[in-house]
This record gives sequence, structure tokens and C-alpha cells, in this order.
Amino acid sequence: MTLHRGFISAILLLLLLLAAAVGTSAAAHRPSMPVCEDANEWPPYTHYRRTSGQRSDQVTGFSVELLRLIAQRRGFSVQVHMLPWKRCVEAVRSGEMLGFLNAIRTPDRDRDFWVSPEIYETRLILLGLRSRFPQGLDLPGQDALKPLRVGGLHGYSYSQLDAIAPETLVRAPNYPSMLKMLRNDRVDVVLINEGVLQGLLTLEQLPPDWDHGLVHGTLADRQPSRFHMMFSRKHPDGERLHAWVSAELPLLERSGELAKLREQWLRGLR
Repeated sequence: MTLHRGFISAILLLLLLLAAAVGTSAAAHRPSMPVCEDANEWPPYTHYRRTSGQRSDQVTGFSVELLRLIAQRRGFSVQVHMLPWKRCVEAVRSGEMLGFLNAIRTPDRDRDFWVSPEIYETRLILLGLRSRFPQGLDLPGQDALKPLRVGGLHGYSYSQLDAIAPETLVRAPNYPSMLKMLRNDRVDVVLINEGVLQGLLTLEQLPPDWDHGLVHGTLADRQPSRFHMMFSRKHPDGERLHAWVSAELPLLERSGELAKLREQWLRGLR
């Protein structure tokens, strides 16, 4: 009896070891999909994880965790490379990288990339000095911006402003620099995405009194911006990953998993 039990225990142990080996082997052979994003970060959608305010080298955020969830369900892994935005776009266009996770749809991008269904939408808001705009900054439309010096971020398309020439915007390398331009009277108003603003506050990248003396508003004639994941038409796995993401999004919506991700990362911004 003791021998019999010992034999069974040995067999069970062997099966467990084999199962672990198979699991490790399967994990090791999961295809890895290289994607890239803007090195300036796009919180709360794509950014470096912080611990006690200190930046780590781990990339997270709503869009990253959404793709990782899809990867888990489809049996692949994701490598996120943080690159200068123009370099990232060109790397995806050429097939060096497989895709990027946060982009507004344009005719050129429809031509150059496989475009996913919408993954979230955001609103553009205006910030200005209260001393200049004591009545607030809710404007009837973008024509009201034409006489103003308008600040924006390098690499952001501002596709909603179809009546404002992009080259007329005064560009800053990051959002703190944009606010500094505003306070130093280099611009009259700055444009900022409300989701990104929330992300900057969450990551404590703006001081507690960042909005002292400021007012904010919107353009009444502008609709929210709709963001998509986009994948390379030159990379051999681009079309496959596009198909996986497109198929999984409605499934995640129906299961409630997408709502949980939005609640965790976007906090009702959508």
C-alpha cells in the first residue's frame, strides 16, 4: 500500500513538472508584438508607472492595459517602446514597429495604417489667464481663436481645428512648458486634452496650484476627438493584430471588462 501510494505521488509530481514545463515553454513561445508610443507620454492612456512620484521604466495606462488584455486573450505578448512621436509613426509606417495605440483618424492614416474601431474619445479644452478672460473661455467656435496666439503641443495633430492652420500654433515640447508660455505672455490661450490634463494631475506632473489665475472653456462647435489603435500595413503581423483588436473590442464591451478598464483609468472622462 505504501509503495502504491509512493508510486502515485511520484506520478503526480511528474505530471505537475511536465505541466509546468509545458506552460513555461508555451509562454516562452508566445509571439511578441512590438508597438511604440510617444516618449512625451499620453497619460492616462500611455505613461510610465510611478511609485511615490518616482518614474519607473514600466509603461502602463488605459490603452496599454487594453492591448495587454487582448494579448492575453489571443496568446501573444506586447513590447511597448517609447519613442519620439514622429519616429514612432514612421517606424510603424515602414513596418519596423507593429503599431501605435493612440491616434486620431485622418485620410492619410486610413491609407497608411490598419485602423481599429474607436477605443475612447476626449474633449479639447482651452486655458487662459483670468486677467485676460474674466468672463471665461467658452467660445462659440474656432473662428474666435483666429485673432489669438494659440499654444499647442509638438506632435499633436489638432485635427478638430480645421479652420486654424497648424503652422500658426506656437508649439511647446510638453504641457508644463505650454503653461509656462501662457503665464509668460507668449500665447493668449493653450489647447489641452481634458484626459491628458487629468493624467498629468494624477501623475503629479503639475504643481497643486497649477490652475491659479487660470480659466478654462470649450469650443461650442467642436465634437470630441475619437482615438484608435493603428497598425502597420508593411509589418507581416499588422493585419492580423488589427483583426484581433477589432474582434475583441465588442467582446470586451459586452463582458463588462472594457467598462472596468475605463473606470480604473479614465474615471468617467469618456
